[in-house]
Amino acid sequence: MKPTSIAIVVPVYNREKELVRTFASIVAQTYRPLHVVLVDNGSTDGSLALCRELKARYESDDFEVTVTQEAKRGPSAARNRGLSCVREEFVSFFDSDDTYVPEAIARYMQAFDSHPQVDIVGCTVEMVPEAGSPYRAKAVFSNRVEPHLFHCTLGTQRYAVRTALVRAVGGWREEYMRWEDWELGLRLLLATDRVVWIERPPLVHVYLHADSITGYRYAPNSDDILQAIAHAHADVEQSNHPDKRRLHRLLLYKQMVVAGLCRREKSPRGPEIYHWTLDQVRDDSTLRWFLPLVYRYVSWGGRGSAILAERLLH
Repeated sequence: MKPTSIAIVVPVYNREKELVRTFASIVAQTYRPLHVVLVDNGSTDGSLALCRELKARYESDDFEVTVTQEAKRGPSAARNRGLSCVREEFVSFFDSDDTYVPEAIARYMQAFDSHPQVDIVGCTVEMVPEAGSPYRAKAVFSNRVEPHLFHCTLGTQRYAVRTALVRAVGGWREEYMRWEDWELGLRLLLATDRVVWIERPPLVHVYLHADSITGYRYAPNSDDILQAIAHAHADVEQSNHPDKRRLHRLLLYKQMVVAGLCRREKSPRGPEIYHWTLDQVRDDSTLRWFLPLVYRYVSWGGRGSAILAERLLH
């Protein structure tokens, strides 16, 4: 049997009902051998017992299951704990309420085999809302930092990556619960441009619900979002990117978009972030007149702000 080349790290917190579906999609993977790391994150339901039951039931010579625990709350702490258990060359991080299509890991590994110098293989995902029909999430097939700032091209479920690279950039930040994948994706793309994309078909189904790990409201998560953006500024400054000023300006633009989205949600956080952002661009005359327009446009329901940013902020 050839050595295992890829691990899947799954943080688990009170997912007793959903984990069976997620784990079944991992068992159904056509690729072997495979190493699955389940990290219980202080669950108060039967999730930990279920993880151990799944290990006992499905572990085999070519399907290794590691069950471990992380007391510090948050998916990032759990993912870092899982990462510490990974011996494989590649790793994919996955949420405990989503599912892979059966050929997902095989497609990742085929891409790595076909492109030996590649560090990241990305894919598209299909969103499954609680009500309504599934739809393919917007995808931007790029190895550049700028598209990731606005589209989170390297969202948690969208890629597999060299384990050494994740460790080299510092792993997951554990200070916040939202946008942690966006911030890690930024660090990865600041470190490498060796990315290939599996454009079709979607390899992952992301299930949207009120307490999903993915999350999709802005105002309740604004503190975490602002922390992530602040760390992103630091990431850019510490990098070797040739145009740091442009990235800093795009991050401020992104912050103003968040302000507009919070206002659209009728939250007082919108105006608060608006004024704070304007204070940060005091010496940039272009941003001083442009960002208020962005704020109003987004808060009134305007779309396509990323296109404006790419074209206007050189």
